Amino acid sequence: MPLNRERAKQVMERAGVDAILAASPSNVFYVSDYYSTGMQLACGTQGYVFLPLDAEPALMAPLSEADLVAESRSWIKDVHWYGCLKVNATKNPKASEITQWIIESTKAQSEQTPCDALVIAVTGRGYAKKTIAIDSSGLSPMRWETLKRNLPDAKIIDGSKLLEEIRAVKTLEEVEMIKKATEITEKSMEDALEIARPGIREIDLSQMFSYSVSEDGGRVTKDQIGFGERSAYPNPIPTTLPLAKGDLIRMSLGATWAHYNGEVTRTAAIGKASPEVEKRLKTVIDAQEAAFDTAKPGSTVGAVYAAAQKELEKGGVRECSMSLGHFIGVDCNERPWFTPGDKTVLEEGMVFTVDAPYLDLGWGGIQMEDTVLVTKKGLRFLNNTERTLYLL
Repeated sequence: MPLNRERAKQVMERAGVDAILAASPSNVFYVSDYYSTGMQLACGTQGYVFLPLDAEPALMAPLSEADLVAESRSWIKDVHWYGCLKVNATKNPKASEITQWIIESTKAQSEQTPCDALVIAVTGRGYAKKTIAIDSSGLSPMRWETLKRNLPDAKIIDGSKLLEEIRAVKTLEEVEMIKKATEITEKSMEDALEIARPGIREIDLSQMFSYSVSEDGGRVTKDQIGFGERSAYPNPIPTTLPLAKGDLIRMSLGATWAHYNGEVTRTAAIGKASPEVEKRLKTVIDAQEAAFDTAKPGSTVGAVYAAAQKELEKGGVRECSMSLGHFIGVDCNERPWFTPGDKTVLEEGMVFTVDAPYLDLGWGGIQMEDTVLVTKKGLRFLNNTERTLYLL
């Protein structure tokens, strides 16, 4: 179970809310273990988790995703279905427990709406007149108003920031899943680099990366690969551009394991690195080191950004227009991002990336991105690969 229940209770009590309603695909998964494909694909599917302070939680899900709920083995036992699932069901005593559970669930065919199911869960627990923090990140304005209209006596507030705060500190289980996703990403990156030689195309490396991720049970979330001058493009989607001797290769890659993200960015060169490449590489690594030295429990996200940016400026890089890292977990780019002046205080258990780019259009790009865990004793790297230039 991803949910950090103890932290959730602390955050809710401090905020003075009686319950939280998760509504986005990531937040519903985080609280319940159930990941909705329909919500992820923006098919109009709705899913909710009602998490009260002093009562049992409830999951609202479409009957058409009964298999996803069953296979998630969610810790939430009170499931309120909506909609219908029109499938045949043959009596088979040898059918698996999950199949039997799905068949049993289909008896709940109903014409009630997702909002109907939610209102039943809220009122049945006596929360219809209490303070409910609703996850606005997963609701359209129309659905927000519908919920308010159907819970007229409840005090409705925006709960998206509360869920961000809860998710910011990872459990040991979450850390291990992020580490596994990172390992898959790095191994697949190195598998792709094994075929890198003059004449190979960007899409060839992308395909090898995707194949390797799939072989290890992961799912690709990001495969930005740029050769030569395209290595300086902020978002180099792989093309048929062939690799030439002397080219830089910049790869920003990502994959998931059990819905948790891993990410890594590395740079490689075909042939011997020039003095200019070495110089700029040092700037990037120095920026990362400054960030790592600053990042400790009690320091702020803004201070980490400032430390990294100072080193980039020493190396001739103007103020970065993007962030210099971000938190990571169920979502790849979780907030907060490492931007100027952010007052978020780092705590033990937070996991984030430090992402230092040196992009020079017309010349090329060098970038390093690594994932770290904040501990009492300092930072623990979740990456295994060296922070250096790959020479091919």
